[in-house]
Amino acid sequence: MMLYVVAIAIHVVVAVLAIGVVGAVPLVARLARKDGTMASPERLLAALLRVMQLGFFAMLLTGILLDISMDGAFHRTTWFKVSIAVLAIIGFSHARARVALRKGFAPGGGREVALANVERWGWTMCAAVAVITLLMQMKPLP
Repeated sequence: MMLYVVAIAIHVVVAVLAIGVVGAVPLVARLARKDGTMASPERLLAALLRVMQLGFFAMLLTGILLDISMDGAFHRTTWFKVSIAVLAIIGFSHARARVALRKGFAPGGGREVALANVERWGWTMCAAVAVITLLMQMKPLP
């Protein structure tokens, strides 16, 4: 039971501190694209994406610890399996945002298109995080 308590505490802290910045990605991209006054949004976006990447990895590890602490009870439920699938969508979206950022700010890259793509993938990650949060909280599927 102690493993569960520690794992859930770490899971929540990581969710707030690392995953909580997910909404900043599309907002920074949108402001940089619309306002144009932000000199180097790529550095800020890259830092946010790096923090999120570490956070998603930590969430995965603590989720595994939670499942282990419950003797595998979670991985037998549909809501948990759907959450893992949505986590894969987050990983794909995150990778696409990083590629868009890298390509768009390379010499000859299209800054506007890159920022629009980062914004779109950022909103996708926000939606996916919301879905996982709802699944974990409501456990609607047996």
